[in-house]
Amino acid sequence: MQSCLHLAAPGDTLLLIEDGTYNVLTLNALAEQMNVPLEGLHVCVLIDDLLARGLAAADLPDHITTVNHAGFVELACKHGQSVHWF
Repeated sequence: MQSCLHLAAPGDTLLLIEDGTYNVLTLNALAEQMNVPLEGLHVCVLIDDLLARGLAAADLPDHITTVNHAGFVELACKHGQSVHWF
């Protein structure tokens, strides 16, 4: 997550999927610790993956958006380039 936040720029979209959804719990604190602003970064989480891990959409910070699988496809089509971390 740290390397991702170092490379992210305003206007980028960060989509958290699978076990990456756990990062919604610590993303703000990590960004603050790293002195990396989240302003201008569009953060999304795949809702099915979030729910499958026992996390609730209602508990997300206001700046994190949930997307379904159709939204995932829309994001992939909207952004010409993508970088993956595993």
